[in-house]
Amino acid sequence: MKQTIQIDGMTCVACEAKVQYLLKEEGGATDVTVNMETGQVDLSVEKPIALEQIKAIFQPYDKYTVSSGELNTPATEKDKKSVWAVYKPLLLVAGFVALVASAATWKQDQANWMDWMQYFMAGFFIAFSFFKFLDLKGFAGSFQMYDPLAAKIPAYGKLYPFLELLLGLLFLIDYNYVVTNIATIVLLGISTIGVVESVLNKRKIQCACIGTIFDLPMSKVTIIENSIMIAMAIAMLVIR
Repeated sequence: MKQTIQIDGMTCVACEAKVQYLLKEEGGATDVTVNMETGQVDLSVEKPIALEQIKAIFQPYDKYTVSSGELNTPATEKDKKSVWAVYKPLLLVAGFVALVASAATWKQDQANWMDWMQYFMAGFFIAFSFFKFLDLKGFAGSFQMYDPLAAKIPAYGKLYPFLELLLGLLFLIDYNYVVTNIATIVLLGISTIGVVESVLNKRKIQCACIGTIFDLPMSKVTIIENSIMIAMAIAMLVIR
């Protein structure tokens, strides 16, 4: 996996060597390529290195400033694959959640879309939080690369899966639909702002919607996914 970061303040070959050494020894990068003129540093990593971790590595060295970071996935590999091949894990999880929601409302006398959406939201948040818990640290590192709140408050990235799990349980027990749906709109709304910004800026970063165990690219699919969930929350809030 490739990750690109921006480090300003390098002035000589010794600076390049120091940056390479620190990112390999303390950051865990397997390969580091430094462009002193532009400040761009390309890393080869098994898992994304959190921006806050990189900043902490260079904190003792005042002359260096870490200003940004992103994951680069070769476009040629993704473009050759179909939408199904790329987003298969995401689509399968969403499909299974929809199936469970349908089964939960099957025996009702009349089809109730509000109940279906409630069960779908419950399954969605519980299932998606599960995948994030498999690599909580890795998720937080990826999440803060596009979520505006996680970028400013790194602890929010680690808290996010717990908030998703809580929302899933609240939907499941039908707790105060006003509070639950408003919280959903706020939580997903903040994340969607970052997703839209990343897609518009054509940043090639990993989508952390189902954690880091699946290498999903950030794209319009992520925007659609979040928008559908927000639309469901608004519908349950207004129509119910």
